[in-house]
Amino acid sequence: MEHSGIRDPMMKILRYSIDSYFRNLKLILFFSIPLLIAFLIPIYVQMPSFLALGGIYLRTGSIPDMTYVDAGIMILSFMVSLFLISFAIVDINLIVKSERTTLKIRKEVIDGIGKYTVHVFWIFLTVELVLLIIQLIALEYGIQEIASPILSFIVFLPVFYAPAALVIDDLRPWRALEKSVSMIFSKFFYFVIWLLIGFVLLSFFDLVLLSLFPTGVGSLLMLAVNSIFILPYLVVLQTQMYMTKYTILA
Repeated sequence: MEHSGIRDPMMKILRYSIDSYFRNLKLILFFSIPLLIAFLIPIYVQMPSFLALGGIYLRTGSIPDMTYVDAGIMILSFMVSLFLISFAIVDINLIVKSERTTLKIRKEVIDGIGKYTVHVFWIFLTVELVLLIIQLIALEYGIQEIASPILSFIVFLPVFYAPAALVIDDLRPWRALEKSVSMIFSKFFYFVIWLLIGFVLLSFFDLVLLSLFPTGVGSLLMLAVNSIFILPYLVVLQTQMYMTKYTILA
């Protein structure tokens, strides 16, 4: 009975997410273009980075000798990428919020998009700096393979629902981080399901595209599919999960 009680709300969330995604597909695809640009920037700037579930991370172990100009270009490119990711995530959250709360999307975008994007950007930037410090310390002590993934995952937890908390509840950044942790532990099953869905979707399309196309072409196609379709859906699902805190909307 307990498993059934968990499954039913989860199925409702999945249905809401799929319906919301396809009903607002044109808007979501439009706001997903910044994601694609954000993920292309590190490739063409040749930054020592990697992408994972919507994040851009610097590889501290592969940073080459750079001039001040090289370092400046890398840092600027990284920040532009992070800002575009923040912008896209905020826009998708606003779409879900406007649909679930019957607010007008145009008014929401005009009134809140700048403030929310800046707040999300600063949260992401702070987290990226913390992750960079963790990687540098782990590299210094030779424990990057063990400690770095664990500590990085712990740092990831407060950020998971933070954009949704900022946009949906108009919380301050610190309160949004607190709310994210609270939501994860109060509804941990949803968090695990999101991770599983993200892993399955990314792995499936990665396998299919890399099997059908040459490595270079397949990687670029995977980047496009990831940016325009998979990650926007995962953001929609994430926001729908966050909104289960409102019984009247759940």
